[in-house]
Amino acid sequence: MTTHLADILIYTLLGFAVLYPFFLWFTPRQKIDSGFYNFNLGLSGMLGGMALVLSWATGMDQIHIFGIAGWLGLHLLVTYLYWNNEKISLFVISFISFLGCFVFVVFAKSLFPESHFYLVIFTGLISQAILAGVMFAMILGHWYLNVIQLPIFLLRKTSNALAILLGIRLIWNLFHLQSFSVMDQYGRALSVFQYIATLEGFFLGVALFFGLLVPLVLHFFIWRTLKLHATQSATGLLYISVLAIMVGDLCYKYVLFQNGLLL
Repeated sequence: MTTHLADILIYTLLGFAVLYPFFLWFTPRQKIDSGFYNFNLGLSGMLGGMALVLSWATGMDQIHIFGIAGWLGLHLLVTYLYWNNEKISLFVISFISFLGCFVFVVFAKSLFPESHFYLVIFTGLISQAILAGVMFAMILGHWYLNVIQLPIFLLRKTSNALAILLGIRLIWNLFHLQSFSVMDQYGRALSVFQYIATLEGFFLGVALFFGLLVPLVLHFFIWRTLKLHATQSATGLLYISVLAIMVGDLCYKYVLFQNGLLL
């Protein structure tokens, strides 16, 4: 994993940063205070800045550096203009994030040139959207501790969207793993169950368990908890979900960069 550490960090930070602002659609400006927008736009910009610094420090191709810098400049400009502003256009924010997604996809394709383009797009966006979504839901849940009158449907919609993303990834993984085959050092083709029993395959098992099964179970309880309007309990479960998804995502990245498994 250390061989691809810089690529994994840039891939994760950039994907998270460009997709994170899309989740602001679940929290319209008129339903929440400006501090929430300031924090989340600033978080996205900070992580995007880290991706830019790493891409420059590791000697990445100039086209990727300029692409990241261009998106980040636009994002920071909008963050500055919308700081504490009552009139915020989610269409403008989303358009800039869409440009960032284009930069992310081009970068991801350069990492996996032999993989099908549509698979790189699909798996990259889904995986990073899940990571961004669970973090957004956790931060939103924490906001209820400070703003008591915040409508609960905001957190419910965000959690439901995250559960849908997890469901899509589950279906894709089940479909993809049916035709799973990896050659071992002796030239034997291993099925998914045989591969998981190996040392390298252990990471795939951890990815599936912590990155999919645990979050799906947790989000069932989050859904039940939100029906009781227990936002503090739901936020606590979201904290656990964040940790599980981060562990699973790291292992997903390992099998992706090590074996090219687009899951």
